[in-house]
Amino acid sequence: MPTIIKLKSGLGKIASLQSEKEKSMTREKDKKPKIAKMFLVFITAVFLGFFQNNSCLAAETGSNNYSSPDYAYKFVGKDKFENFNRKIFLFNLKANKYLIRPINVVWASVMPQYAMDRIQSFYTNMTYPVRLVSCLCQKDFKGSKSETKRFFTNTTMGIGGLYDPAMTKYKIEPRQEDMGQALTYNKVKKGPYVVLPIVASGNVSDLFGQALDMPLNPTSYIVGPIALVSTGVSLVNSTTYMQPIAKMADSYADPYFVSKEIYGLERYIKNSNLDRREVFKEVVASQNVVKVANVSHNPDLKADIELKDYNPQGQTVDALRTMLFDSQKINNSKWSELSVWNKSFDKRIKTSSVNINFNRPNYKYRYILQKDTTAPLAILYPSIGEGIMSNQSAVLGKILYDEGYSLVILGSPFQWEFVKSMPENYRPGLLPQDAKYLRIVTSKVLDDVQRKKDCKFDKKILVGTSFGGLTTLFVASQEENDNTLNISNYISICPPIEIFFALKQLDKYSQDWKNNPEDIKLRAAVTAKKVIQVAINDSITDPKTGIVSLPLSDGESKLAISFAMKQKLSDLVFTIENVSTSKSSDFYEKINNMSFSDYAQKYVVAPQNKPFDQLSYDSSLYSMADFLQNSKKYRIYHTLDDCFVSPEQLIWLKKQTRNKSVFFSNGSHLGFLYRKEFFNELTHDTRL
Repeated sequence: MPTIIKLKSGLGKIASLQSEKEKSMTREKDKKPKIAKMFLVFITAVFLGFFQNNSCLAAETGSNNYSSPDYAYKFVGKDKFENFNRKIFLFNLKANKYLIRPINVVWASVMPQYAMDRIQSFYTNMTYPVRLVSCLCQKDFKGSKSETKRFFTNTTMGIGGLYDPAMTKYKIEPRQEDMGQALTYNKVKKGPYVVLPIVASGNVSDLFGQALDMPLNPTSYIVGPIALVSTGVSLVNSTTYMQPIAKMADSYADPYFVSKEIYGLERYIKNSNLDRREVFKEVVASQNVVKVANVSHNPDLKADIELKDYNPQGQTVDALRTMLFDSQKINNSKWSELSVWNKSFDKRIKTSSVNINFNRPNYKYRYILQKDTTAPLAILYPSIGEGIMSNQSAVLGKILYDEGYSLVILGSPFQWEFVKSMPENYRPGLLPQDAKYLRIVTSKVLDDVQRKKDCKFDKKILVGTSFGGLTTLFVASQEENDNTLNISNYISICPPIEIFFALKQLDKYSQDWKNNPEDIKLRAAVTAKKVIQVAINDSITDPKTGIVSLPLSDGESKLAISFAMKQKLSDLVFTIENVSTSKSSDFYEKINNMSFSDYAQKYVVAPQNKPFDQLSYDSSLYSMADFLQNSKKYRIYHTLDDCFVSPEQLIWLKKQTRNKSVFFSNGSHLGFLYRKEFFNELTHDTRL
């Protein structure tokens, strides 16, 4: 089994035919995969909007005292065999791509998701002895009793374990225990991190624990043809759940490093029993959480649209509500994500590529067209660091698609794949330059789609979020003087106004962990668990009032933001420097001591040989004041409490844009996207 898959196993979507109780049960049983998947989604799709600040033209001097936690080292330890591990990891990725994944596609196209879930539930029930012995070795007699009750209940009432009445009917919580956890409890040293061909990866103690799991698994004692069939069904079914995250690994410049981080976090959560509801509640209850008061608004600035019952929790927490922007259900299907029969909206979006620069890799883009070849087109620019697989872009795209638009999705100039397709000397961060290259890419993509599909887009709109919203306005300004794209309307959502201000905010958030560094591992794990709660909408909305309340503190929000942004910075610099994997340890030590100001100083400011103040002005909305005042082709959505924009900047923006901008009363940075008020405003402004 490829390592990247093994680290983040069991990631299949829950079948739409399941009852709500079954869904709840499955979520509890799949906490290990949910941790891996949701935290990666959290990294790649949510907080990328905050990373807009990297684009800025940096401070004149770097931050010599800057440092961020090395989570891979803290959770996994020193990677003594990194060169060997990377080679095996690459082999495993290729084995998955050319051998395992094709088999999984066939399986997922034969078995509906509901049937796959029942098979998975059956085999999970069969591994009861593993959980029982693990609990006993940890002197967890309550857990062993609970698992025994679950086994007999599900074996009888659940028809051999196909269903889980122990959870759905009797509320007996499952415990995902293994022998690796038992070894940790008994203080067996974890040993170095090792990647093995196909079968496994992890610290030595966990690998030994997996070996001990085998004789405790009843399926190990089945012999003959039945054994072959049973083993084959179990293996193919379980690896099919694992494939979406393996594909997600391609969105990182260095998937090995990310996989190691996620593995370490995952095991820490299990070894600390944070995957148990009662333990997690106890840990959270002991936290000294400081509630953040509502952000006061400048009395000189009024909201155009009031968001009633928003229940604000502070700028950083409110910004994370962008994770709730999934109401369009773009992945709904009774089939697995791999199935050829899966016709959900996200699966219907096609991928193609164009060449931007000779001897550089082609640049990929996504698109979906209306049956009517004369339909208008919406082009999406995502938040910084996001690629073409951005979930936020897909959800936003579905809204526009349902309004009759065809759709093209591009990636951010600050995303490593974009940089890899540009000229070798391209360094993102100078906004006029980024907009110039985006216009080139957009033009080639439009020509490619129109040529392949024999269509012509007479009406086109451009929509961007966060940093994508800022580049949208820069493209609009450049198009005003040199019209090559023939865009009829531009929509910018939460664009930063003065990049340098946003940069200072992000660097400040990234250093917040130093206020309490001694328990950073626990805080990171708890934050990850809380993010999962948000991602699965667990106890987020009060059923009586309908008010949303996120289970995150201000400090946890800052920790999550900085973790995600550091990964995006790492991917970007990894690509710019063309880092050799044999020297990656030195690279990550360097990255952990690089601030966002340092990046901009080295890669943006220094090569320009211009005063910092001039570069900062050129990459701010201040430089296009005339365009904002005179153009009638754009629309801006913002909030009064955006964490990367000051009230004074917003007052300036409103004076320049007047009725061409709409300010919401709350939402911080992109935290209003899930609200119906935003839906109504967006569809009204884009209605044909």
